[in-house]
Amino acid sequence: MIQQSKFTSKINHFRADSTGWVGSVIMFIFAIVAAYRWHTSGLIFFGLLVVRDLAASWFLISRNPTKVKSDSRINEVIAYLSSAFSFFYLNSYQSLPHAGLISSMLAVIGFTISTFAVFDLGGSFGVSPANRGIVRTGLYRYIRHPMYTGYIISEFGFVLLNPFNFFIWGISIYLYFYRSRLENRVLDLPDSTSS
Repeated sequence: MIQQSKFTSKINHFRADSTGWVGSVIMFIFAIVAAYRWHTSGLIFFGLLVVRDLAASWFLISRNPTKVKSDSRINEVIAYLSSAFSFFYLNSYQSLPHAGLISSMLAVIGFTISTFAVFDLGGSFGVSPANRGIVRTGLYRYIRHPMYTGYIISEFGFVLLNPFNFFIWGISIYLYFYRSRLENRVLDLPDSTSS
């Protein structure tokens, strides 16, 4: 008998978790859009976004079964909109000296935090709020929502590149806080202002 690797042994069957497969396709499409934005802008943020979206696509088809799910389709739509919101940032205006370098550094720092958070979640990863098991290891030992914290840090670089992005960044932060509150409710955790 051939032993499967830990990565391929957990692939969900369509009948078991159809929403995982649909989410995986959506995140794969986001990766293609991110690759296009990376190609046209040259910003490292979008290159790292490709990696995030491909990882998310994989984890969505290999995740744990859902124990409790959000009670609203609108919450699922908001979660995916929040994931796609970074595509709305405007191109560089170079308002500050060395803004490109600082923006790239923030992108690397933020995505490093978010990537560790995704791997900490592993099979508990999902885009829309659901309970697939509470993770309290890795970064989740110190920060309730490290993935969102990383995204907020990395997206702040766009504000430095173009001051008009401040409005988009503000909406993005609101969506992350909204998602964190939904997740806290589904996981039956007390609300917290930490991200």
